[in-house]
Amino acid sequence: MEVSRVPIDDHTWREFTSSHPEATPFHLPAWAALIADCYRFQAFALTVRSPGGEILGGIPAVAVRFPPAGWRWVSLPFTDSCPVLVRQGVASEDVVIALEGHAQISSISDFEVRSSLPESEGVYPVSAGYEHAVELPRDPAELHPQRNFRQHRNQARAKGVQVARGRGPEAVAGFYRLHTLTRRRLGVPVQPRRFFDLLQERLLEPGGGFIATATLDGDVLAAAVYLVHNTTIVAKYQASDPSRRETGAGHLMHWEVMSEACAEGYRVYDLGRTDASTEGLRVFKTRMGAVETPLVYTHIARRPPGDKRPSVGGLSQRVIRSSPTWVCRALGEAFYRRTA
Repeated sequence: MEVSRVPIDDHTWREFTSSHPEATPFHLPAWAALIADCYRFQAFALTVRSPGGEILGGIPAVAVRFPPAGWRWVSLPFTDSCPVLVRQGVASEDVVIALEGHAQISSISDFEVRSSLPESEGVYPVSAGYEHAVELPRDPAELHPQRNFRQHRNQARAKGVQVARGRGPEAVAGFYRLHTLTRRRLGVPVQPRRFFDLLQERLLEPGGGFIATATLDGDVLAAAVYLVHNTTIVAKYQASDPSRRETGAGHLMHWEVMSEACAEGYRVYDLGRTDASTEGLRVFKTRMGAVETPLVYTHIARRPPGDKRPSVGGLSQRVIRSSPTWVCRALGEAFYRRTA
């Protein structure tokens, strides 16, 4: 087996990911290229090939550099989970060993894989919280959210909340307004608007996802960005109007999308990563019917990793929460890329 680093838009990698049954939206070249172009990183794919050149497995990645740490590879930043893909009939351990060996002899300080890998020398697992997913039946009548979730969903219906899908700039604008309000409420930086504009242009418009919005009397109360590939639908970004959360609009939005996803042939409703500290969000996802499983990331490095992600301290959180939305957006434009 030979490991080669190829451009993210390499046609053999594109064909491999588009046809692999276990590939998610995050394995597709468009996602890694979007992240690299928006945040000024370098995107590529690490492929493990047979002597004849056939791809046996691989993973997308980006190279990031923030002094004084030097170059790091991440697969992938701003992505909840991205397992190594292995061709059917190929031993996964052989592919993983080849990738690990390549990373260990490369001139990088660390290779962070956002998935669990077998432990070995120079391979360090790190708890990353939890992931939540709903196994979708073919008939939405077989969905069984908990009583609390159903009550909020029915409340939104009774109030007249409507749910619609969109892929255009107007849908992005409605989502981003709520996204900014939600991030300010949480006291965390806001992703740059450019990221969502590129997302709309490169993924949503071509059919790789959509934005669901829940409205009441013309006002957008909740919105979410969904990405789709194979039989997986991912609720990647979710936001709501902090002053209208009692309407239950977010509950109805998730219910409508889940129900339609069953009929559309999707089998996994992926709600992404949840920090262990966000107990309320964990409860919300569980009430929706999601199964919670521990999420582990893996670092391939010469020494055990420290905390490489800048955290938002108490003072910074208070500043964000008390600032106008334009300040929150400006902070995101300036510093969000450093959280990769």
